[in-house]
Amino acid sequence: MNSYSIRRWTGARPQLDGRGFDPAQEPFCQLDCARIENYIWDPHGYCPEARAYVGRTEEGLLVLLCAKEEKTIATETRIGGDVYRDSCLEFFLMGRPGSNADYINFEVNVNGVAHIGVGAGRANRRVMREIPQGMRISHSRHAGQWWAVCYNIPDSLIREILGGDPAREMRGNFYKCDESIHPHFGSWNPVAAPQPDFHRPECFGILRMED
Repeated sequence: MNSYSIRRWTGARPQLDGRGFDPAQEPFCQLDCARIENYIWDPHGYCPEARAYVGRTEEGLLVLLCAKEEKTIATETRIGGDVYRDSCLEFFLMGRPGSNADYINFEVNVNGVAHIGVGAGRANRRVMREIPQGMRISHSRHAGQWWAVCYNIPDSLIREILGGDPAREMRGNFYKCDESIHPHFGSWNPVAAPQPDFHRPECFGILRMED
C-alpha cells in the first residue's frame, strides 16, 4: 500500500487561472509527489504522466493535480455532471477512517468543472450541485503540455460532511481518466479490480499528516 506525507505549506496558493503550467516552475510542487502511474486497465497504450500534491494549510488541505497531455477534451459544464468522461483528475478522500466509512470524490475536468460526491461506496452517493464554500477551484490554461487543477478542502467541509476533524492518518487515492478521445484509467495506489473502478475504498492508500 502506498503512503503519502501531507506536509505543512505556508507559501502562496498556486496561481493557475489563465496561465500555462509546468511543475518544474511551481513552488508548491516542492512538496512530496504522488505519481499516478498504475494504468492496469490499458487497452490502448495511453498512459499520460500525472501527479498529485497535497499540502496542509491553516484552513485545511490544499490540493494540486496535474497531467501532461498533448490533447485534452472537456464537454461537461454541469456541476455534478459526468466530468469523468472528459480529461479529468480525481482525488477520493476518506477523511475519518475508523469512525466514518464515507469518502468524498473530487473529480475535476480540464476546464475546472467539478463533480463531488459523498458515500461509503459506488451506490447511493450524494452528489453536490453547488461547489462547497471555500474550495476555490482553479485550473490552468492547456497549451499541449501540462495542465493542472487546484482546490482547497477546508476542515469545515470535512466536519460538515463527515462529522469531525480530519484524522491524522486518512485514506485516499488519486486518479487520471478520460473516456472520450483516448480512454485511460490511472491510479496512484493500485486498484485490484478486473475492470476500471475507482470506487474501491479497500484499495485506498495512506495519507498521513506530518507535523
